[in-house]
Amino acid sequence: MQHKKGRIISNKEVKPGYYLMAVHCPSVAKTAKPGQFLTIRCSGSTEPLLRRPFGFHRISALGFEILYEVVGKGTKALSRMKPSDTVDILGPLGNGFSIPAGKRDFVIIAGGIGVAPLTALAEELARDKKKNVSVIIGSRSKRTLLCREHFEGLGLKTMIATDDGSCGKKCFATDVLDEFLAIKRAFAPTLYACGPEPMIRAVGRVAKKRGLKAYASFEENIACGVGACLGCALRTKNGYKLVCKDGPVFDLKEIIC
Repeated sequence: MQHKKGRIISNKEVKPGYYLMAVHCPSVAKTAKPGQFLTIRCSGSTEPLLRRPFGFHRISALGFEILYEVVGKGTKALSRMKPSDTVDILGPLGNGFSIPAGKRDFVIIAGGIGVAPLTALAEELARDKKKNVSVIIGSRSKRTLLCREHFEGLGLKTMIATDDGSCGKKCFATDVLDEFLAIKRAFAPTLYACGPEPMIRAVGRVAKKRGLKAYASFEENIACGVGACLGCALRTKNGYKLVCKDGPVFDLKEIIC
């Protein structure tokens, strides 16, 4: 973990209420891995007091991007920041995604803003042209659908599910997952998920039914980010664990689905 100042390169609204921020901070980016997160002090005052957690959306040699939704005082303050402003960063924090050696097939399942930390993972997987990577994105509607163009730009098969049917299929992302897995016999991909907890637990049930390896990044309310406040406890088959310290990525066989 490092405590650094990062310089904002850009901070743009990409969909109504959703922002993409690029930060120049080579030292943090150098050690960051897909699935890990950082915390940011969102203003120069004590309001809001607590830092806000964000998964690494994309990682480069010179810095990183975060994709976030404006939902409260912290993210509202963050959305007002301009290029050349500096942000106070703690990171990288937590444990990232594991990529099993020798595996060729992978399916990424994203729900809503849960797509944010999965983009860095998709980019890492896509670097190996021998890997077969597919993506399923679930969203409330076409209006809130995020990152589709980016995944398609990586050459990844991308499937869409929306609650209102305005794009892709009118169903849940896990319905698309079930259908996709049923198409191919002896298809045993590794699953990666991030999104609403009911979606993650549904992915866990699919993985258990089909005997698949599955990992998920959980979006609990992280406060301190380092395991001190115990505010992000998650019940697992082996007792309670802290999302910030033991996660945010967990093997779904540990989770009660």
